[in-house]
Amino acid sequence: AIIDSVVKAPNVMSVVFRENESSALIGALAAMTAAEKGYKYAGIVLGIEIPVLYHFEAGFRFGMDWGLKKYAEVTGKTPDVGLLYTYTGTFSDIAQGKAATEAMLAQGAVGVYNVAGPLGVGDLEAVTEAHTNAKTTYGPPYYFGVDSDQDWMGNGYHTLASGMKRVDNACYNAVKSVVDNTFKGVVLSLGLKQNGVGISGVSQLANFIDFGIAGGAVKADNFYNIIANWALNRATVPAYIWDAIDELDAGILSGKIVVPTANTSDEMKAIRAEYTLGAP
Repeated sequence: AIIDSVVKAPNVMSVVFRENESSALIGALAAMTAAEKGYKYAGIVLGIEIPVLYHFEAGFRFGMDWGLKKYAEVTGKTPDVGLLYTYTGTFSDIAQGKAATEAMLAQGAVGVYNVAGPLGVGDLEAVTEAHTNAKTTYGPPYYFGVDSDQDWMGNGYHTLASGMKRVDNACYNAVKSVVDNTFKGVVLSLGLKQNGVGISGVSQLANFIDFGIAGGAVKADNFYNIIANWALNRATVPAYIWDAIDELDAGILSGKIVVPTANTSDEMKAIRAEYTLGAP
């Protein structure tokens, strides 16, 4: 099996993910929270401009648009929230991630969605320093994690949610198909319905804290502190927003809501034109 790529061969199982679906949930959460808290923007910091990252950007844009419409429907207020986005051209330059996030926060972003792997360490550093300078502990600005559950990072203080990409499930199912003698050389596209992507919750957080403890990155006696900090940070977002995210999740699962995606620069340009959000 191969992950995140397609090989057309009879003995290769190619597994790709619909990251646009999980990113739509993060985009809606970021946009609605920005509107609720009086922030002007939601930000997304991406790595190298390649097709797989278009999935994230497309979903985030759609999610923001959906979330702002839902905010208007629920509150009766017209939101004024735009998008800030940048492709840094790297997945590893932590300093560049920090600088990009600092620039977005300075412009009034409620937080940033990391779509650049390890570079996101710099994103979180910028968010943490913003809180230190403001002498705040919870609330905006927020960090939004990517791929794995990153809610535990920074002792759970600042990550509101993570757009998860369940490579673990994909690998397990690929191996299981060999054991069960059902392996086929096919292309599998995994989204919310297949538990291939999703948004983080407390069970995922607990699992990743356990991973951190096993790997020596987290002290065992800090387990419940991280969860408590995470819960207090999430409590800064009103229940109606979390209800809206659940509604969007259910709509995608049922097929009533179809999140657009892009695999080419032309397709991405079309989505930027449709969901401009002040950032074509």
